[in-house]
Amino acid sequence: RSLLIALPLFVTAWIISSVADQRVRSRLKTSVATRLNQTVDDRLAALQRWEQQQLEQVTTWSQHPDVAEPIRGLVKLATSASNDDRLRAELENAPFAKQIENQLCTLAGASVKFAVWDRKMLTLADWKQENSPDVLGSYVTPSGAEMLSQVLAGKPRVFLPQLGRVVTSGYQLETDEPLLMAFVPIYGDSSPSTVIAALMLRGYGIDEQYSALLEQWSGKPQSETYLLNKQGALLTPSRYGTALDTLDIATDRLVPNPALLLRDPGVDLLAGEAPEESPAAWPPTLLVRQVTSGIDGANTDGYRNYVGQPVVGAWRWLGDHQIGIAVEEDYEHAFAIATWMRTALFWISVLFTSAVGLLTLASGWGAKSKRKLRDISEVGPYQVQELLGEGGMGQVYLAEHALLCRQSAVKVLTKGDTDLSVISRFEREVQLASQLTHPNTIAIYDFGRNKDGLFYYAMEYINGAHLGQLVEYCGPIPPGRCIYILQQLCRALREAHQAGVVHRDIKPQNIMVCDRGGEPDFVKLFDYGLVKAFVPGVSQSTSQTKIVVGTPRFMAPERLNSPWLADPRVDVYSVGALAYFLLTAQMPPLVTVSDDIDSGQPGIETLDLPPSVVEFGSILSICLSVEPASRPSNMNSLMREFDELSTQFPWTRDDSEEWWSKNQDKLLQLVQAKRKKLMVRSDPSAATK
Repeated sequence: RSLLIALPLFVTAWIISSVADQRVRSRLKTSVATRLNQTVDDRLAALQRWEQQQLEQVTTWSQHPDVAEPIRGLVKLATSASNDDRLRAELENAPFAKQIENQLCTLAGASVKFAVWDRKMLTLADWKQENSPDVLGSYVTPSGAEMLSQVLAGKPRVFLPQLGRVVTSGYQLETDEPLLMAFVPIYGDSSPSTVIAALMLRGYGIDEQYSALLEQWSGKPQSETYLLNKQGALLTPSRYGTALDTLDIATDRLVPNPALLLRDPGVDLLAGEAPEESPAAWPPTLLVRQVTSGIDGANTDGYRNYVGQPVVGAWRWLGDHQIGIAVEEDYEHAFAIATWMRTALFWISVLFTSAVGLLTLASGWGAKSKRKLRDISEVGPYQVQELLGEGGMGQVYLAEHALLCRQSAVKVLTKGDTDLSVISRFEREVQLASQLTHPNTIAIYDFGRNKDGLFYYAMEYINGAHLGQLVEYCGPIPPGRCIYILQQLCRALREAHQAGVVHRDIKPQNIMVCDRGGEPDFVKLFDYGLVKAFVPGVSQSTSQTKIVVGTPRFMAPERLNSPWLADPRVDVYSVGALAYFLLTAQMPPLVTVSDDIDSGQPGIETLDLPPSVVEFGSILSICLSVEPASRPSNMNSLMREFDELSTQFPWTRDDSEEWWSKNQDKLLQLVQAKRKKLMVRSDPSAATK
């Protein structure tokens, strides 16, 4: 008898402490994200301050008469030279280069390496010219020309150490020596606003100052700040130091100046776990994929770093430098307090349930949450009126606020309402959706539990039809109107992606279209039940990574093998599938992905587009590409594609207004008829009411 009483008490205590733990972790995630974002912003600000100090210093040196005048003399020589051979001879014999070097060394108090180019990007002086006179009068390399073009436009720049010649070689990159250089424009004496040359400076202690800056970033052993380039290569020292040498993660150690590629081994290498594939086959770490996409953000769900350990992180992309800055912290360290609090909450819950356990069991409190759907008459302050729809986690009702008399759509969690993972997902859905403010995203009003213990949240009610019902009513959507609708959807998704989350369930049933406040064809995106922070990569259990949730016809194929994936290009694929559905009134193809990368996969080329929309073939082919890298990387790129198409298929607000004035009543009648069928299916007695 004691066991029969104690067991439910402990189970109840575990549930209460687990729910509380979920909420604590949710709040702690917000705190960790704030701290990581603040850290990466502080590091970025320090880097920018250091860069500005360097530019101010070298600009002052370049304006010194004994530096600027010899450079102007070199430019005049280049202008007056009759041919290349004559130019090289005059540059070699002229005293200007030596004068520049002597003055720069005096100003810097140290040895200075320098070079000068004119507006044609000819080399007029170089610290190597005594040993390599052939550099004089030569043109710069293409990569050098890219640097100089910015300086010759009047913009002084510090170029952080990058990788020069890049050749992929297994897990490493074969590169030239990374260089740290400062460039400043030189202006003419007769026309002070005209740039006549560019001056590059190296040495003079800038490398030591840069190293000192990076040393300041070195904090606790559980965290790391580093820079990376577009290829995902590490540009700063690793916190793991010599431990990397023992991991044998490079497939070719014979290349000069190897640069570590930040790739995900799939296992914890430092724990001695053996990866299934060779380093050359490892994908970039999930942070690298986000940084190099150009989208700033943070990830507190957790992902594997380049040695396979779970971490959280924040990142920023520096467009001027084409590099990223990232801050990472060990996952367990970031959430250590949550583990301690869970234990404390459990024992507090045990004491609480012991005091009220018998009363709780006798009252049947837990049974009330399993009331039949037709018995729900009120949810919090909302009076339920009718059933609007149902989905994977529960039902959506039309309801009215008791005091405000405002109609709302109330989503009630009725499936898996005792499953902690479902409760957590439901809570995450409303939390993330409530943070989004774009007009084309559904607005969240309220969240809580009703008197029977059912979780719910209230959102704005849209008196319209979802896109599936619209296509059912009128068939294929005209191309111009399709673009008009999808552009609004892309804008809503752009805000979500910028907030660091991916929807992952874009389908016709989750997008409403209506005549809202005099705005016809107004789009509202809702149902964030599958929303996920950018590519977390670390699951709490093996089974979770193998659960595929979503709508297969509109689901990006890579999610079939990697259900946890949350890259913005997942939503791009779904938008392409939705476009195909709207244009043809047919379901998009069901793409399957096998482990055999050589197996043929169906693509957009297998689709027969009607002649009236054949121009959409290009955008559909890139959106529905089986290879994510072939798709637009963000919503801005996709919207530009739609903008170009819209010139061929014009559609205006007046066109939408005319359609709704003729069809609104009939469309809403169709929607209402479907609601009634749903109510009858849910409650057969409703057919006689």
